[in-house]
Amino acid sequence: MRISILGSTVIVLIIIAAVLSLYILGGALSPSPQKGSSVASPTARSIKIAVIYVTPIDEPWNQAMHEAMVWARENLGITYSYVERISEADVERIIRQYIQTGYDIIIPHSWGYHQTTIKVAKEYPSVSFAQGSGPTDIEYPRNVLVYDYWIQEAAYLAGIAAGKLTKSNLIGVVAAYPVPDVVRLINAFAAGAKSVNPNVKIRAIFIESWFDPVKAKEAAKALIESGADVIYGDSYGAEQATEEAYRSGRTVYFFGTIIDYSKLAPNTLVASVVWDLRPFIKYLVELKTNGTWVGGILNWGIKEGWAKLVWNPSFAQRNQALVADVERVKQDIIEGRVSVPIIEDWDPKRWG
Repeated sequence: MRISILGSTVIVLIIIAAVLSLYILGGALSPSPQKGSSVASPTARSIKIAVIYVTPIDEPWNQAMHEAMVWARENLGITYSYVERISEADVERIIRQYIQTGYDIIIPHSWGYHQTTIKVAKEYPSVSFAQGSGPTDIEYPRNVLVYDYWIQEAAYLAGIAAGKLTKSNLIGVVAAYPVPDVVRLINAFAAGAKSVNPNVKIRAIFIESWFDPVKAKEAAKALIESGADVIYGDSYGAEQATEEAYRSGRTVYFFGTIIDYSKLAPNTLVASVVWDLRPFIKYLVELKTNGTWVGGILNWGIKEGWAKLVWNPSFAQRNQALVADVERVKQDIIEGRVSVPIIEDWDPKRWG
């Protein structure tokens, strides 16, 4: 839900601003413009963080961030406000409103926001920005830290499990768009599968939407009908097709991304390639409270704790040997004995 800040009188604006300044925002409110005062030596409890989402909060990319922010509010004491379904054309207005109400860290959580983030960050060097993905070959202001779901190491591990499980040697992938951050994970997953099963083939369908569960489900169904017995779902909704296949008596394995899908696909999920943003948000809060905010590209991985392969407990209990094999490779990655390839273009011929 979004609330308009336009009032008919100055009094209305003052009342709204006063209420919002006293209320610890945990819902999707658009803040009223009000001059905020900077804090010389902030503490975690004085830090105000705003997150701007381009799609519904239910989308996994958003859900991972939202869950981390709720955790930070409950465990670190920060103030958290968010708005969802904000278009690229409208994001500048929202960012400026948050700045005017005194927010310390602003997180525009979408690739499409990066140009606006750069523009506004240059005007407000004392405000810290964490930009949710964007080109890595351009220059950002010093107060902008760029992050992305660099969880390809966990995707590689998932691919190893998939390569061992498939009987048809056809693995299906359902994803949003063939853009660098998306295909980086798919290519890592495919590389993992190929490392243990050279005969495996990867077939991908891009649904051309960041959030369309119906399209994702239909794409997964089409892949299953074509012979895929493993589905890697980068788009919410693909898991519904594997669960339907299970109910019809077919064995189709599922791998989810970004969030833990164990409750959404309890019968077919093998593991989830999870993006745990709690360490990241804690890191941002520490940078701000210590006065050590630095910009640049943050590309954490398994070692830093935000990329995780989370097993479906019921699957892990039944397949302990496979889990042990994958966990050994995980340790090899952490200790530098295995390097996961970073490939950011999609070539369907690459994986057969």
